[in-house]
Amino acid sequence: MTTLSDHLVPLPGTSWSVWRHSLLRSAGFPADGIAAFSAPELARTVDRYLEGADEAARVDTEFDAAMTGLGRAVHDVCADPLFRQAVTWQNPGALSSVAGVLRDGPGARRNERRRRREEIVAKYWQRYCTKNDTIGFFGPMSWSTVDNGGPRLEIRHGPALVRKSAVHFEWWALDALAAHLATDERLRPWLPVARQPQLRLDGRRLVWPNRPTQDLPAGAAELVARCDGRQRAGELAAGLIASGVFRRPADVYAQLDELTAAGVLRLGFDLPMDLGAERLLRELLDGIGDAGARAWALRTMYRLCDARDAVAAADGPDELAAAMAALEDTFTAITGQDSRRRPGETYAGRTLCHLDSVRDLDVAVGGDVLARLAGLAPLLQSARWLSARIAAVYAAALTELYRELAADAGGTEVPLRELWFMAQALVFGDERPADPVVADFLSRWTAVLGLDDVRPDTPELRFTAEELGARIAEAFPADRPGWSEARVHSPDVHLCATDADALARGDYTLVLGELHIASAAFDTQFFALGHPEPEALREALATDLPDSRVRLLLPHDWPRHCSRNAYWMHGPHDVELGFVPAPGADPDRLVPVTALTVADTPDGLVARAEDGRRWPILEVFANMLGLQAFDTWKLAGAGGHTPRITVDDLVLVRRTWRSTVGAGGLADVTGEQQRYVAARRWRQAADMPEQVYVRVATDIKPQFVDFTSPVYVRLLCTMLRGARAKGGDDVEVIVTEALPTAEHAWLADGQGRRYSSELRLQIIDPEPPGRA
Repeated sequence: MTTLSDHLVPLPGTSWSVWRHSLLRSAGFPADGIAAFSAPELARTVDRYLEGADEAARVDTEFDAAMTGLGRAVHDVCADPLFRQAVTWQNPGALSSVAGVLRDGPGARRNERRRRREEIVAKYWQRYCTKNDTIGFFGPMSWSTVDNGGPRLEIRHGPALVRKSAVHFEWWALDALAAHLATDERLRPWLPVARQPQLRLDGRRLVWPNRPTQDLPAGAAELVARCDGRQRAGELAAGLIASGVFRRPADVYAQLDELTAAGVLRLGFDLPMDLGAERLLRELLDGIGDAGARAWALRTMYRLCDARDAVAAADGPDELAAAMAALEDTFTAITGQDSRRRPGETYAGRTLCHLDSVRDLDVAVGGDVLARLAGLAPLLQSARWLSARIAAVYAAALTELYRELAADAGGTEVPLRELWFMAQALVFGDERPADPVVADFLSRWTAVLGLDDVRPDTPELRFTAEELGARIAEAFPADRPGWSEARVHSPDVHLCATDADALARGDYTLVLGELHIASAAFDTQFFALGHPEPEALREALATDLPDSRVRLLLPHDWPRHCSRNAYWMHGPHDVELGFVPAPGADPDRLVPVTALTVADTPDGLVARAEDGRRWPILEVFANMLGLQAFDTWKLAGAGGHTPRITVDDLVLVRRTWRSTVGAGGLADVTGEQQRYVAARRWRQAADMPEQVYVRVATDIKPQFVDFTSPVYVRLLCTMLRGARAKGGDDVEVIVTEALPTAEHAWLADGQGRRYSSELRLQIIDPEPPGRA
């Protein structure tokens, strides 16, 4: 009998286990607020017109009335101080549109500028009311517990929406501050020095990952050898002079400057791209031995931190806006740089700081909810198969590359640096080995569900977990996952109930939102906020994944990478692989890609370090393999229409429609009223619900659409036109039913206002990874 670790509870009726720690993510504005911009009477009138039961003149009248109502609703939202405060945190540049609405009043003349402002307000409003984004008070989170023996649900509200919050600088702002401080000549001896993380020194030979090896002069080689990230420039210079390598400090600094300019060294306050960067910079400045220089550097940093603290303490939108403006002015005065960057980009960290909040709430989830989650078992089995197959095809592809390189070299060992860069096309190229596997994965699910034989207008298919499990076991045979982190899957689960009492009675349905395959979602640093024992989370993951993991040391411009989502659950034996210039390498965990060789063994390809450590080659590529599997389940059911798929009491797949920008026709329609009518016709023909989420293949995030709302229909058409401009008429459009809706928002605050929410879990495969 297997004994579970203390942090795990069994998923009833399955061999899988769930973490006792879970995370409740929620929206910060009440769910019913989304109805503010809806126009149900206009929708009914247009539908009757499309059916031939009403006249065009009636549509004109109702549309004018709906526009008047929309103007009032948008004005009322903009008048809400909390809405203005949320927008200020997220994008101060949007405040001009909010101020314009308030200045013009609810009955402002409708023109292009007014419509644009309404769209901006509506985009933020739908996010704050419907999406569980986990950022700021408009997306607070709450750690909860899972207990198989406890009641169905226990909830304890605090008096406020937010129990705890933290304001962090964006990494790029701290990096700019650090770079400015480093320009002061008094600090020069106190600047840390490190080799770029991808480089290795072999005697006097500097090994680069993607260019010829470089022979260094004896003095330069000795200097580079001592640059391990643990010494400062003055200390380094003193040691080199004492050993007779250099005669004068000026000679050492000249060599440092030359090697830094050549991309060999990093000279300066090198900050990790995580939420500990501010603390580390403060420690480095505290360690400056020159009292005057130390005082100046700390005073400069405190000046910026004080401005940030004023932002954190600001009460109300106007005070917050003023504090943010003061912070921006302070930052620019200190660094000489613009205080905002990458406007309009997702995950870009546009402002200087961000807010994370913990909801004033305690939740415990009991055994009944877990029992209903047993419907996930078939999907988890298929995820195991998916990771095993991805591992197998990448093991084969990497072995083929290895053999080519070994044959060219005439030996049995190949430098990992050569294999690594040749293998990038396997991960990011146009013909990835994972693509046929993913296609097969979806094809097998289509066959298991019998989707090819289902009538196009079928709204729902229902299965029992036992019935579907038997089909999945046959279609997806796999007894082990493909690599270590492929043991971990992170589902987002919605509890759909009219209120907490209904949920407590058992009158609820579970809906799978997303399944992040082969991903430990809690290993995201801002999730550590609010947990009473963050170290317990780290230890729990180390228990699940006890072997040494290879984590990529990511460059600052890696897509969707920022300090908030940095890895933080480092195990005691984990290492970070330096493969390109990147900030914040930990010298105790760093392994340069140039310091490893690859050999073929009876257990497959392994990467070896000089000190005897070794990793299966798939573990070296594990982060990249995870990208191939991460969001695969979003693609399930690739036909034109996929019914809702329900397993026992769990909705496994929401009802989904697939089309293209050109096929829908909405991108071609002009005129506000004409677009609304065309959207009603499109919705009616496809039998879509009134509220959906729409994603186009050219964008990352889906967008909420209420087909009764003129402003959300307008945003839909704008999105479709933008997609066509980027990719043409063949850009895919995916429409998914909004489930849950505001009627299913059971989570309430102390005043009885109800909020959208979801439960994020971590589920562990009972089996360790197998050999590919």
